[in-house]
Parts: sequence; C-alpha cells; structure tokens
Amino acid sequence: MNEIIITSLSEEMMDETVKFISSFQSVEESFVAWLGYSPEEIRSQLSAEDQPFKERCLIAVDRGVVCGFLGIYLVEEQAIARLLGPYIAQQNHWINIALDLLKALQPKIPAYVRKAKVAFYGANMKCKQLYAPNHFTLYNAEKTLIMRREGYTSSQKVINQEFNIRSYQPIDFDKFIQIHPTDAYLTGAQVISRLNQYHRLVVAELDHCIIGYVYFEMLLSDGFAEICFLNVSPEFRSRSIGSLLISEAINEAFRLDWMNHIEISVRVNNEGAERLYVRTGFTEKNVVIALQRDLNVYPWGDFT
Repeated sequence: MNEIIITSLSEEMMDETVKFISSFQSVEESFVAWLGYSPEEIRSQLSAEDQPFKERCLIAVDRGVVCGFLGIYLVEEQAIARLLGPYIAQQNHWINIALDLLKALQPKIPAYVRKAKVAFYGANMKCKQLYAPNHFTLYNAEKTLIMRREGYTSSQKVINQEFNIRSYQPIDFDKFIQIHPTDAYLTGAQVISRLNQYHRLVVAELDHCIIGYVYFEMLLSDGFAEICFLNVSPEFRSRSIGSLLISEAINEAFRLDWMNHIEISVRVNNEGAERLYVRTGFTEKNVVIALQRDLNVYPWGDFT
C-alpha cells in the first residue's frame, strides 16, 4: 500500500471530498446515516457554521487524491459524537485506512463526549465488521419507508374541525420542547435552529395548546423530503392526529415540482407506527442499524 496521508479536511479539498462521499451514499453497501446524497447537500452539512469542518472531519489522501473520509457531528447537549463514515475507496486496504482514520479522530473528540454513535444500512458489511469488534453495540434498528410521487393520490388541504394544523410559531417553543424526545438525534433547540423555507415544523393545536408536531426537511439538491420527527402528546394519541400531521407534510412536500419522493423511518418493533405509515402509502425501502460505544467504559482508542 502506498503511503496514505491522514489530514484535516480543508477548503481546497472540499469539492473533491463531497463528490467522493456522494458516490458512496447512493449505494446501500456503503451508505452511512446523517449525511445527504448530492455533493451540494453534503457540502452544506459539512459547512455548518456551528461545527467547523476543519475541526471535525478527516480525509485520507493517496498521491494527492482523496481515498477516505471520516467525520463527526457533535451533539453537546447529549454528550454524543455521531460518526460520519468511514467512506473508503481502496477496497483491498479498507480496514487499515478505516482504523487509521478512527485513531486520528481522537484529538477532534471533545472531553465532554460520553458516547460515539454510528448508523448505516444493514447491507454495509464493512462498517459492521469495523465497529462491532471495537465495542460498538446495537442500540436501535429502523426501517426506512418511502413514498414516491407516482404513488401520491391526494393534494387537498388537510381539514379537521377539532384540531388546528398550522406552521410552528415562536410562541409554541415551550410546549414543543415538552413533546420532543430528549434522546432524539436532534434536540428541540436544534430543530428550531434549522427551520427555513425547506425545513418545516407543523404543529397540531387544540384550544391554543400544542399537542403534536411533524418536522420534515425538503432537500432541494437531493430531490426528496425526509419526515424526521412525528410526535403526539400521549393523552391525545389514537385520535388520528398523527395521520393529519403526516398528510399535511406530504401535501406540502409534493406541491414542489422537484420533489421525487418522501422518506420516513420507524423502529423495527414499532408496529403501530409502521401500520400508520403503510396505510398512508409508504413502502419499505431498507433497514438502518445504529451502534454506539460507551466512552465511559471504552475510551476512544485501542481499535483493532
């Protein structure tokens, strides 16, 4: 193997790197969660102002060409580092480059981080073979369901006499935080910080009180929408509020001409939610598995 240089991602190498990552994301055998598909979407994620890419991303370079990538997304409130990758081009040396990237990542992991997490398609056997022997254990598995535009049959406005379905307003923040799960991969504050023209939060209101919400992201560069969170207060479940919220998200997304499909994830053992999504028109695409390493028990290092 030629000498591989492990270095921090630089602006000069950004274009080549995002194209490199994008080439892997469209293949189930190399897909890793938490990054988009197109170079444009990946660049926007890596260039987030709150997490400078130079401080959290590594590339492997062989004779001036990017042959590997590994980064982290930090969730300070939960003391978590989410691993982005690795993506590696040299199949014969995959494990060696992956281990070098993991070891080189150590200085970029803040002392407050207590868990490292990674998620990928079940077909990504190389990631499974890398992480499983290195004290990463399964903590979740989710089915990714998909609705394609050709399967979309209704574009009418959601109407319900009892519940008001509307866009989030700043006055809703406190109630929204109460409903949003504390262990979600995005905190409630992070969801609010991401809101824009295409990142939308729709709430269900009863008697001027927020009782549920759906948060979805419409990814222009990737041509699809992802329903990221759907939650309803426990005392109001089984009253079709979830169905109303999903329908509103679907209607809003498919009003856009460039929208090809919508995706949503559900835990593999959450049969009730899966039935709801299937009734709405979603079908199974694949399964994402999520692993985590407890850094209190197994500090970063000693990878084999």
